[in-house]
Amino acid sequence: MCTPAHRGHRLRRAAVAVTVVFTVLVTRGGTALYAVYRHLDSNITIDPSANSELRPVSPSSAATSYSAENILIMGSDTRIGQGGEGGSAAVYNTAHSDVVMLVHLSADRRRALVMSIPRDTWVRLPVCKSGSGTNGGFDGKFNEAFTIGGPACTIQLFKQVTGLPVDHFVVVDFNGVKDIINVLGGVHLCLKTPLEDPIVNGHGSGLNLPAGQQTIMGDQGLALLRARYAFSDGSDIGRLDRQHLVLGAMVRQIQDASLLTHPTELYGLLDAATRAITTDPGLGHLSALKDLATSLTSLQPKNVTFLTIPWKNRGDGANVLIDQPAAQPILDAIANDTPWPPPAARSAARPLRTPPASITVRVLNATGTSGEATTVAAQLRALGFLVSSVGTAPSVSATTVVHYPPAYDQSGRTLTASVRAAVSMPDPTLGSTLVLVVGRNFTAVQAVTVAGSTPATPADTTTAASAGCV
Repeated sequence: MCTPAHRGHRLRRAAVAVTVVFTVLVTRGGTALYAVYRHLDSNITIDPSANSELRPVSPSSAATSYSAENILIMGSDTRIGQGGEGGSAAVYNTAHSDVVMLVHLSADRRRALVMSIPRDTWVRLPVCKSGSGTNGGFDGKFNEAFTIGGPACTIQLFKQVTGLPVDHFVVVDFNGVKDIINVLGGVHLCLKTPLEDPIVNGHGSGLNLPAGQQTIMGDQGLALLRARYAFSDGSDIGRLDRQHLVLGAMVRQIQDASLLTHPTELYGLLDAATRAITTDPGLGHLSALKDLATSLTSLQPKNVTFLTIPWKNRGDGANVLIDQPAAQPILDAIANDTPWPPPAARSAARPLRTPPASITVRVLNATGTSGEATTVAAQLRALGFLVSSVGTAPSVSATTVVHYPPAYDQSGRTLTASVRAAVSMPDPTLGSTLVLVVGRNFTAVQAVTVAGSTPATPADTTTAASAGCV
């Protein structure tokens, strides 16, 4: 079983991988200066070694017509071909790609699905080229494929376990994430509690962050992605969900129009991103990345979905197996280019985490009918909520609204689900108590099922528009 320090490295690599590809893809700016263009273009390292594993390119019937595409992202400790093009799988034999993520872009370019595969997934490794010979053909961890044969071997294994084709790959140097975070002016996040993960005897991330809304710069951004023991569950797979939230925050900031209209900041972002990547020849030039980015002008953060492929424990305390029956509907959705979760299931995609007994509520009457707040308060107490007080709202409202502190977004979700027809609204002025304003559309409260504060289940999803606290 790997050490906490090794686990930290793999989270950094995974985070950088997806962040960089989205940095390049959703940044839809360009440059009119040839010298600048040439510089950015020369930053990208090209590796043709996996060409035979990629889906053959089919010419588009029209310039404005696209096909669904699968881009496999791999993090790495090292880069190939530092002096230029023409890398070989042999130089990967001391590197690791501990978490692999597939970025699926829909044909209409309005949806993207990012699917993580844990590095500890136990698989039958394929036989791949390794140096001057071959290696593989034995059981091991998913990340060993990269060590054996670089991107080509990892792509071969990915296709083997998922049945999905791969159109392009991007290998990312994890050191680039600090520059990207700093160019963005930091990552804007909300933390439920202070997080501290001191470095002791070489272990730990050095994380030291207060609770609440804040802007996290490069070093602490890396530490947040590495931290393990600062979180209650202490698991590697459990923190993939938090990692997705961090990446989602970066996607939101990258799509911020103010960044794209400032040439200096835009250049810095593209410079950091292009210096960090190695890719196949099909994506190996800035023009190709720009064309792909142009196709994504309709892609919104709410339609960028993150998930981890469903898994189950292997029983050895160190590795997991792909849960094929649970994973197959997701893989089919990717293969058929249909939305995931299915539209009818989106409202139930993320289970409630905070039970009513942990939630304190103040109830305000905005119906104009005397005594309504007292009645609703009694109903909430019957469901287990802690009602601190009742009162009258300043004005009558047609809508029932749950006001919640940003650090208590999960509490807000539970209360909103419990009050029929209610909508929710974050309110940074609140402390730890939620406020329910009962409007004229109020009908009743209802019992809800709460999964508890355990790590997210493997099939849980989040989107880049999710601005909840981590």
